[in-house]
Amino acid sequence: MKRGQVAIYLLMVLVALFLLALLDVDVFGMVRGKNRVQNGGDAAALAAARGQGRLLNDIGRLNVAHLAAAAQDDVGRCGEIVMEQRRIALLGPVEALRLANRAAKKNGMEVRDEFGEILRGHVEDIRLVYSGGANEGGEPYPEPFPGAWADYAAAIEGVVGEGLACGPDNVEFYGAQGGHYLLKRAFYQAIASENWCWFHWYGKALLDGYSSYLDWTPLPARDEDSMDNSEIFSLHVRAWKGAITDLLSTNEIQRICRVYGEGEIPQRLLAESSVLTNADQVWFLFESGGWGRWFNGLALAGDDGEFPLVGEVKPEYNVRGCAAVCRCVKGVGSVALDSTSDVTWAAGAKPFGTVLNMEGEVDAATAFKSFVVPCFSDVRLVPLDSVGGEDLATADYGWVTHVRRHLPRYLAHGPKDAQGCFYCLQLQTWERKSFRDGGIRWLKYNSGTCVRGTGGGGGHGGTSHGH
Repeated sequence: MKRGQVAIYLLMVLVALFLLALLDVDVFGMVRGKNRVQNGGDAAALAAARGQGRLLNDIGRLNVAHLAAAAQDDVGRCGEIVMEQRRIALLGPVEALRLANRAAKKNGMEVRDEFGEILRGHVEDIRLVYSGGANEGGEPYPEPFPGAWADYAAAIEGVVGEGLACGPDNVEFYGAQGGHYLLKRAFYQAIASENWCWFHWYGKALLDGYSSYLDWTPLPARDEDSMDNSEIFSLHVRAWKGAITDLLSTNEIQRICRVYGEGEIPQRLLAESSVLTNADQVWFLFESGGWGRWFNGLALAGDDGEFPLVGEVKPEYNVRGCAAVCRCVKGVGSVALDSTSDVTWAAGAKPFGTVLNMEGEVDAATAFKSFVVPCFSDVRLVPLDSVGGEDLATADYGWVTHVRRHLPRYLAHGPKDAQGCFYCLQLQTWERKSFRDGGIRWLKYNSGTCVRGTGGGGGHGGTSHGH
């Protein structure tokens, strides 16, 4: 580098340092704040996922105990076990939220009122709609166990009462999410940024065929048959009713009991038990739609759409199932500017485990016909897109308000006054034919340049594909 160039370079550095000093920008403080919010989000998600793993192990141990009790024809004990499993599946994940909240606070996160606002409103729904029969049919929703809704509302209220420093970002209100463009945050983001390549990959038919808000299909209705799980950090298990001998062979029952703590069951008991063959018994299984592999070799597992990553999928990520997404927010300010901007970080974590079935070591989702066993031993951060947390971002008060209050009005009357709602503003833009025609023209000449991305901002601190 020539002497003159060095002088110019040093001058630029001095000017930059002078401006920083003049503005009194606490660069170190800003970087530290961003690191702290990331640590808080990661710690919260890991704490919640550990809680999920422990709960799954508890349900699995009770499943094994149920096999042993059934072999003894102990009907009373079998009934007690099922009630205990039902309580764990509904109430246990709420305790996982408490663990996540405490982990966030330990990492310096402060209570945010908006995190509790949605759940406080939902507690009212549980007491009014679930328990009181204020739904369309005028009947209370079926309880998984006696007094379930009162206990469920009280559990959520108790955690929210501590003050939430992290938001549960993948809450699934019964049957109310997924499968509709209006429930995809990426749809609104593509409109806002005129990301026509998103429509090329995910919504070409919608863009080409749309004429007005009257074209939309209704939003998914609540599913009253899917209430075995908590809506917060669902374990994605199901209470299956049937004879366990229709699901597992006697050799598989023996292996499960031997490996997971009940010891060998005499063959005579297995052959003579009336409870093992009773079609009214309830056993806990992994939900077939919630657990499994994203990829089975080169083929997709199921009809859930393709894995949202390009390239090789690491084995530890190639598992669908329960997970926890936690959002943390922290203000990072400037002394001189006397202002504070919020930094947001969302992190996803999952419990992992393997079981050894009759054929060899496989993932927990497919061994023993999805019969839950206590196999979870690990937890780790995972890409957010492998969890689906963004479309279920209930920590985002504006998003949930849009989904629960604004969308029904839009579907009935079209785009009205947006009243500052970001998502409503995008729907107003979407309704303009000139806007959609512009996208169609752009894709006609430029669709060949569209490349399916492997990362990008998703409204959180990292990329939408992990950290």
